[in-house]
Amino acid sequence: MKKRIVTLSLTAILGTSGVFVPLSKSAYASSFEEKKARIQNERSNVQSNIESKKSEVKELETKQNQLNQEIKKLDEKLLDTGEKIEEKENEIKKTKTEIEQLKKQIAEVKKRIEKRNELLKERAKSLQEAGGTISYLDVILGAKSFNDFVTRISAVTTIVDADQKIIEEHERDMKLKEEAEAKLNKQLSSLEEALSELASLKQELDKQIDEKDKLLGQLEAEHGQAMDQLEDLVHQDAMLAKQQKMIEQQQQEYLKRLEEEKTRQAQASQSASKSSDKAAASSDGGSSPEPSVSSAAGSGSFIWPASGVLTSKMGMRWGRFHAGIDIAKRGTVPVYASAGGTVSYAGQMSGYGNVIMIIHNINGKTYTTLYGHLRSINVSSGQKVSQGQFIGYMGNTGRSTGQHLHFEVHNGTWRGKSSAINPLSVLP
Repeated sequence: MKKRIVTLSLTAILGTSGVFVPLSKSAYASSFEEKKARIQNERSNVQSNIESKKSEVKELETKQNQLNQEIKKLDEKLLDTGEKIEEKENEIKKTKTEIEQLKKQIAEVKKRIEKRNELLKERAKSLQEAGGTISYLDVILGAKSFNDFVTRISAVTTIVDADQKIIEEHERDMKLKEEAEAKLNKQLSSLEEALSELASLKQELDKQIDEKDKLLGQLEAEHGQAMDQLEDLVHQDAMLAKQQKMIEQQQQEYLKRLEEEKTRQAQASQSASKSSDKAAASSDGGSSPEPSVSSAAGSGSFIWPASGVLTSKMGMRWGRFHAGIDIAKRGTVPVYASAGGTVSYAGQMSGYGNVIMIIHNINGKTYTTLYGHLRSINVSSGQKVSQGQFIGYMGNTGRSTGQHLHFEVHNGTWRGKSSAINPLSVLP
């Protein structure tokens, strides 16, 4: 007789019916042990990836810390430069005030100079009209008496001294004006040059800080992405561990039921009424009949898991990849299984809050649906559910803003965001 080949998936193991038919040794070896080995191998790979991702996260955090230190130093330099600029601006303001005061003084000096110029012009005119410098001598020699002579000499001396004093004051004022203006203009030019240099330095520091902030932003984005990937890997490891535990429990249950079946068959063999059955069994090669095992299937397609408004689609959102769709609605909103299958996980998950995962076999292909941020969970791991079956209520748990259902669809078993497909591509 041609031997039938039985292949068991985790979904098949969890979805067996209440009728127990013992497997042959070969089928047993190719089911539980093979499945356990495969999951253990997957866990080893995932755990290796976790360690690698942790190293990557640590390296990114080290780079972030280094950049933060560099930015801190730049901030200190920028603050110091700002203080120096403020000092220079105050000095320039003070110098400009002094220049304004000097301008007033110079204006007064200019008035004195103009008056002197007018007086000197009058003196020159008088000298010219009198024939030159001999006019002073004519004045002296024109004295009519000694007393008049002395008086005339005194007058001439006074006039000459006054003219000399005017000229000296005129020269002194002009020199003072030129020196003061040159000094303050030089000081102002120097301060303005220093201010220009400091402004350039500040602009350069601002540019460097912008570049560092940009690089830091990139690192933060990479760090966030790496953390998301690490979180997915940790979830994968937890899921695999749970699957491994469930297989071990199923294995123990199988062995126990196998022993019970052997006992029952031994007892039945003692009964004459079972002789014909025993003969039939021996004619089939002595092996126990093998079961036809299949996973719980839906109607062949997916349905919307909840009513409400589609508030967010799959894709990049806020700098991160949104691996599903969001359906929002107020009030008490029931959530239903999008397709028939077996609950592979029901409990808490970082970011998702209360979450349910269901494995489906639709037209020979495996899918996993995820229902996140639930207020309550009304199914348990390993439970078979039918399409449209109530599984919980829409909520606001985990990283969530406002009540909504986060719904994901994955090719095969859940492997984090990498296995996600667009739910809108399979929903009606």
